[in-house]
Amino acid sequence: MEQLGQHDQILIEDDYDAEINFDRHALPALRAGLGSQRIIYLSSLSKPLSPGLRLGYLVADSDLIDELRALRRLMYRHPPSFLQHQLAQFLAQGHYDRHLRLYAEESRRRWECLNRSLEKHLPECRRISTEHASVFWLEAPAGMDTQRLAWRASQYGVLIEPGFQHFFDRVPPRNFLRLGFGAIDAERIAPGIEQLARAFGH
Repeated sequence: MEQLGQHDQILIEDDYDAEINFDRHALPALRAGLGSQRIIYLSSLSKPLSPGLRLGYLVADSDLIDELRALRRLMYRHPPSFLQHQLAQFLAQGHYDRHLRLYAEESRRRWECLNRSLEKHLPECRRISTEHASVFWLEAPAGMDTQRLAWRASQYGVLIEPGFQHFFDRVPPRNFLRLGFGAIDAERIAPGIEQLARAFGH
């Protein structure tokens, strides 16, 4: 943090999924530490609450916030004031905190269900994402092309995301995939992984 001041630098901390992180031992934001005056903290309410709101927030020094408000007024229309007011009430009355607690409990349940199902039905796939991440990154066996797998899985009603487009390699590896679970009922996860295992050729 001292180096930011020495070199007259500003750090933008984009913590877009902090609110949906259900790891009880998650690291605190950098903005919460010492020397935080040179850190601008950004986050969003789109993921934990509703993407349609298109609302986020930042934590920074008051002078900077005033400047950014003026700049935004020139460049882009503010969201409707009544929507901002209603959300402010929602936050102030503690409803958002309650929502996050329930969201975290349900996310943890889905994560554990998906983890168990993968260990049972696809033990050859190695999870490379961290414990309680908001998505599962998997490394399939070396000969597996997950783009072809995605097509086969879709025939069984299962959607996966091939991982090759997330690599900067000139020739990206083809055996990585990403699985989300936030929009799937917990009861549908295990049957879905069974179907994915069928697409693998089990």
